[in-house]
Amino acid sequence: MRGCIVLFAAGVWLLQRQAELPEMRLAWLLVLCVPLLVLLRSRSRGIRSVARALLTIAALAAGFLWAAGLAHWRMQDTLPEAWEGRDIELTGVVATLPQPFDRSMRFDFDVEQVFTPGARVPLRIGLTWWGRAEELPDVHAGERWRLTVRLKRPHGTANPHGFDFEASLLERGVRATGYVRPRSRAERLSAMVHQPAYWVEATRERLRDRILAALAEREYAGVIAALVMGDQRAITPAQWQTFTRTGVNHLMRIRGTGST
Repeated sequence: MRGCIVLFAAGVWLLQRQAELPEMRLAWLLVLCVPLLVLLRSRSRGIRSVARALLTIAALAAGFLWAAGLAHWRMQDTLPEAWEGRDIELTGVVATLPQPFDRSMRFDFDVEQVFTPGARVPLRIGLTWWGRAEELPDVHAGERWRLTVRLKRPHGTANPHGFDFEASLLERGVRATGYVRPRSRAERLSAMVHQPAYWVEATRERLRDRILAALAEREYAGVIAALVMGDQRAITPAQWQTFTRTGVNHLMRIRGTGST
């Protein structure tokens, strides 16, 4: 049994080494074959070695196909190419801490309902709301909003041993990025959606705001927020460059949960 578990894990690892996802046509065949192989191993004595070899192959294949099936399921949650760059009206919940910048604000958004006929949108999207701080609405984690957005599928450059933007989005479950349409309908529908994940984000936001307020405009405020509650995105690009050059950037990545 332990050997089969190791082989199953090896199959999962093998899937991770592939350049592209394989087809799933053999999955049902494997589902039918594995019980037969187990039965053969338990009932046969004369060909036990053959049954053991077949069961070994089945355990490796099961891990490979299990990981492939999960990957296919995850990749199906995508934005159709036909809906890139088009206005889409939807409602959802601010799922992460809104990140303020000089002329924008960014946050992840859990889509609940799409009102534009025919549109299909991933369950989680990353949004940017452009505008000066005084022009933007007061957006908080856990709020439900009705917005009109324009989206595109995740795309980013990746250098060897460098930051992989697309992989980072996939880890966060973000399957499309875009922005809130300016001068479009934007309505806050609920001040708080009561789910555990949103309670956590709302608490993290309050903690971050208290840290930044206590440290005012000090340049290390974002670093303190990252160390205390894992908000890496409060660290400025210039600070990241300094951490990288001095070889301590991995300490922030261990502590934090996001990235710039």
